[in-house]
Amino acid sequence: MAVSGKVYSKSDFSVGIINKNATAFETAAANDAAYELLPVINVSAPVLNLVESGEIRSNNAGMVELDIDQFRTTKGGFITMDFEVPAERDLIVRMLANVLQDHTCDESGSAPFIHTIQSTSGAALARPDFTGSSTTGIPSVFDIGLYYPESAQDKMITSAVLQSLTMNFDMADGRCLLSGTFYSGMTSSSKFLVEQTLSANSAAPTLSSTSPTQIESYFNVKKLDVDGTSLADMVITAVSFTFENNVARVGRDSSGDAEAYAFGIPSVNITGEISLMYDANFDFGSGGNVLQDFISGNTATLKLQQGDGTVSTAGEMNIECEIYSTAVNLDPNADTGAVITIPFKVVQPTSSGAASGTAFKFEYADSTKSTGW
Repeated sequence: MAVSGKVYSKSDFSVGIINKNATAFETAAANDAAYELLPVINVSAPVLNLVESGEIRSNNAGMVELDIDQFRTTKGGFITMDFEVPAERDLIVRMLANVLQDHTCDESGSAPFIHTIQSTSGAALARPDFTGSSTTGIPSVFDIGLYYPESAQDKMITSAVLQSLTMNFDMADGRCLLSGTFYSGMTSSSKFLVEQTLSANSAAPTLSSTSPTQIESYFNVKKLDVDGTSLADMVITAVSFTFENNVARVGRDSSGDAEAYAFGIPSVNITGEISLMYDANFDFGSGGNVLQDFISGNTATLKLQQGDGTVSTAGEMNIECEIYSTAVNLDPNADTGAVITIPFKVVQPTSSGAASGTAFKFEYADSTKSTGW
């Protein structure tokens, strides 16, 4: 066979997702579904984590394992796939709703629609039934179509959810980026499908938004508790949140695929990092001492707003959370001036030992109902 001189770049590969009702959890991804293409920056291939083993048997005369002792099965495995995309106005809510499996929205009127994703003492995160009927987009499950440049080489992943998601606002880059990992417990040959032709979108792929509005990295309001001072104003250079839900497959059906997913066991973990200017409000002296908060183990309320705080116009965003710093770092050599960086984890505040108030709350206004996801 002659050597082929054809080469491909990342622009020749595409990733599409489609929301599905959780009642179709065991229904295989379809090659004629209307997948919406994600605006992926870097393309990743799915990683198959299959059940396999090998060993040296006592009757093997050598010291190398025999080929006949190697075992591998697609039954009982799982798939992961990494991604990175710009955060777009009609995409960010469905991604955040999926990783936390929480979402509420009054969809009875007209746009803009105000979406809320939260974990509070009055609205605690609930473990979803991934085989139950979806309401307001929850439980949230994706089928994934992977478009390859040659015919009959496409792949499909069935009933995936986000295992982790990072939402990164970097003022230097100027936009919010989303990155994370999809997870599926469907690895049998009837659920993880290869050598496919994704017919519905092969000629004219459909973007997740035909007129995308990228979310910028800025905030009208940037406030953080510090050293006994409530919600001091700060100048930030970057802030990020990482959501990890510890999703895992449960059981094996007759094909060896997952019968459900375990979610948030033992907990859902929200961590992050904020970089802010070393100034008169955030320093190492009394009243603004970021190091004293760390030493004392105090929590702090963080509030970020794009817009006037009402979340009444498309694109407006509110983020509120209670953070517990896990370190305090100072970079006096940063190009923008001395910068303090605080990695943190989000915790549920308490009063008299009982949960009270907001651990994490994300509000966003866009033009899409969950039924349009």
